[in-house]
Amino acid sequence: MNTIFNENLIKTLSKLTFIAVIFSFSGLLSAAQVSGLYQSDVLVSSQTAEERQEAFNLALKEVLVRVSGKASVLENEALMSVANQPDQLVQKFSYEKAVQDNQAFTLMTASVSEQNQQGVNAGLYRINIVFSRLAVSQALKKYGEPIWGSNRPSVLIWLASDDKGRRTVLSSAAETSVSEAIKKAAKVRGVPIYLPVMDLEDEANASSSDIWGLFIDSLHDASARYAADSMVVARLRQGSGNNWSGQWVFDLKGFVYRGDIKEQALDDSAMLMVGSIADILAERYAILGGESSLNSEVELEISDIKTMEDYVSVTRYIQSLPPVNKAQLNWVKGEKVRFTISLNGYLEQLLQHIELDTKLLEEVSQSFNADDSAKLYYRWTRLNGSQ
Repeated sequence: MNTIFNENLIKTLSKLTFIAVIFSFSGLLSAAQVSGLYQSDVLVSSQTAEERQEAFNLALKEVLVRVSGKASVLENEALMSVANQPDQLVQKFSYEKAVQDNQAFTLMTASVSEQNQQGVNAGLYRINIVFSRLAVSQALKKYGEPIWGSNRPSVLIWLASDDKGRRTVLSSAAETSVSEAIKKAAKVRGVPIYLPVMDLEDEANASSSDIWGLFIDSLHDASARYAADSMVVARLRQGSGNNWSGQWVFDLKGFVYRGDIKEQALDDSAMLMVGSIADILAERYAILGGESSLNSEVELEISDIKTMEDYVSVTRYIQSLPPVNKAQLNWVKGEKVRFTISLNGYLEQLLQHIELDTKLLEEVSQSFNADDSAKLYYRWTRLNGSQ
């Protein structure tokens, strides 16, 4: 298998079986903990060592893309030399008999169309592979690639699809071929994607014409009830055969990105859009191991620490933030605590990760001194205080 990144390899990754990471609306869509980052299921036709090795290789490439957040990680030749010997990174694996499932896309010896025709028969197995989190992280750091933690920004998608003149808006309540394709892509890239419920309130505030027209500004009010970290407005149109094309607009904290989808298979169209979104998010939130920052240490003062449980929870939370290398308690005064934070990344990344949660709320304007030192002031919230 070619170890250098190419379009066919990414398409192959999109064919791995999935555990859906697309969620139904059940309140505010704050940052989500994405599970299964270090595991993958692959369909195989036998339990031979040769086919198992091929499955390990394919699964590890998916995991490296998902954990780093970057499809371009597959262009790293040094890292790919490790990926081509995946046994040393495997923590455990197991087989189970595959059940009938015409939506499985991981049979390595057949094309997507062939799999849809033959389905999954009694002669196929599903191998579940779990990779060592430590080993994968060390490999990424060693070869200069970032690590994107499991706490990831929520993405609300308003998507209108046109299937031969029949236009619909995706909702969390209805399963369609388009929503299934989005789910698969979201699993492969580890992006917590949500669809609107499209109830009476949504239908009143988000017209299908606004979604189809990609009028993202017109959808901010409709999106407010979800309080997602970011928003996508997209349209997909079925063209000749089973090929789809379209466009998307992505709003991340006021920064707007746009992309086109050339006519191709539905799964590949979904992967292109979701993959582009994952690349943008990882650029902002993934931490490059060992990188130094201009502000290598910051002072973090937190108020409203009233109990020992609060202190334990806030300490655990700070230490869990990806940009934090070390947190040292400086002092406790009444209901305030101050930490010195050693960063494994940039100050801006620390602020961005804090912003993802509602655990810390900015109390006063942050202070940045001429000597590049920073003092941050936040208030601990009771609502999400438990860890």
